[in-house]
Amino acid sequence: MKLKELIEEDLLSGVKYIAGENGNYRTIKTVQTIETTQVDKYHQADMLYLLDNNEMLKNNEKMTKLITQLAESHAAGIVIMENQAEFLTYDLLELAERLAFPLIKMPNLFSFSDGMQLFFEAMLQQQTGQLRKIIQSNQDLADLVLKHPKVEAVLTAGSKIMDTPIVLLNSHFQVAVASQELHGQENALTKFFRETRIDYFSLEKRITVEMGDDDYTLFPLFPAFKENKAFVGVKNYRDTDEFRIILQQLIMNTLSFVNSQIDMLKESDFRNLSGFFLNVLDGGVSKELLEKRLLEMNLNPNTKYTAIMTNVISVEPSKMVNYHILEQVQQLVTWFINEYDLPAIVFSWRQRLILLLDSSENEDHFVTALQEFISDKTPDSYQFLIGYSKSSATIENLIDIFKESREASRTVEQDPALKIRRYQPKYVQELLSLIPHDESSDFTDKFLAPLLKMDNVEEREALISTLEQYFYYHQQLAQVARSMFVHRNTIIYRIKKVEDLLGVDLSDPQTAQNVQFALWLHKAN
Repeated sequence: MKLKELIEEDLLSGVKYIAGENGNYRTIKTVQTIETTQVDKYHQADMLYLLDNNEMLKNNEKMTKLITQLAESHAAGIVIMENQAEFLTYDLLELAERLAFPLIKMPNLFSFSDGMQLFFEAMLQQQTGQLRKIIQSNQDLADLVLKHPKVEAVLTAGSKIMDTPIVLLNSHFQVAVASQELHGQENALTKFFRETRIDYFSLEKRITVEMGDDDYTLFPLFPAFKENKAFVGVKNYRDTDEFRIILQQLIMNTLSFVNSQIDMLKESDFRNLSGFFLNVLDGGVSKELLEKRLLEMNLNPNTKYTAIMTNVISVEPSKMVNYHILEQVQQLVTWFINEYDLPAIVFSWRQRLILLLDSSENEDHFVTALQEFISDKTPDSYQFLIGYSKSSATIENLIDIFKESREASRTVEQDPALKIRRYQPKYVQELLSLIPHDESSDFTDKFLAPLLKMDNVEEREALISTLEQYFYYHQQLAQVARSMFVHRNTIIYRIKKVEDLLGVDLSDPQTAQNVQFALWLHKAN
């Protein structure tokens, strides 16, 4: 407790300062008497010394040394009887003032033992009062929580308990709520805190920042995920004794609980949002209902978006992705979007995050910055991958851009070194390369084997080239002949030769399609 608080107790109404009242902030934990003139024996911090030794009081040199030594040792002060005050010289009083070290007199008592008893009773009374306040404060805060209060109510109650204003900052160092004394100053405080250049994303210990003649001590509040932590700012906070520390911790615990409830509500909102967009993807929402819901969400139904699909994979193929990592990534992505106030919507799909970015934004810059941010903050044993759509569309046509982002995501998963992949439409040759080799070989053999196994290599290549041109020019023999610089009859002969070899009639559309597809597979392999 503080010496000032103790002296204000009714039991000590007759106790007065002789000098050094400017040191009344000193902490006192217990009381001891000075019984000998051996000055070096006395140097305990937070100790209030009762001096019952006239010989010492009359020795100016020893008193100077004692006062100096006790002041440097952070002792609480020295107490003498009222009738002993005459022994203190002007120099000693001036020294006590300069060192902010309290010299105190108490009414004349029968003995210093009575004096010690008086101070002990006052300390007990003070501690009892503090204990009552702690119990009452705890009860008041618990009652608030049971009533499901707004955060502002908890902050205002906390500011009264600690006798100083309090603010709640979100994970972006923005003042979300302030106690009554700071109403109207939220924007100015936000500007101040965000300009301090503190790395608030990584801030995990309390820190004090000066703001003019005042200061704010910031305490991190940790929910389930540190990426979503908040901060409590206490104006001119001084943890001068256990009493104030306990009160501060009571308020922190209450705000942590309330903040966790807010996080639970946010998570519930996120799940509801994800459910809504999953229904949109499944086509289970009518146009009228969709527009109504978007307007309720303050979203323009005509806004176009780029679809971005994220995924987390393990570097070790045999290792499963920890569910905690997926939740951490969700928090990081949300933090990133909110930190830079980006026009993006986030929802989940099969343990992946889907982001809808307003098409007016630079999607290439966005995905690059996001990938670097998340990768830097996730364990090295995992990779954060992004696939995004080439097109943009309204939410009504979400399925189109969603499919593009999913295809791009599949591509980057096949080659994780890419990290990021934009959707590119596949050409026929690319699609053919995705067919397993054994299946493509079986199909090719079924329709082209006699041609491909011809012994005469020169004739085989001529027939294959003619067949390719035949399909390319949609079976127009004259165009095929011109492209190959041969007579039309030569083309007729070669096509007839192919039909005889394969035992097919190429004028049949289905047959021609099978042969052409087999030819594509042959070229792809």
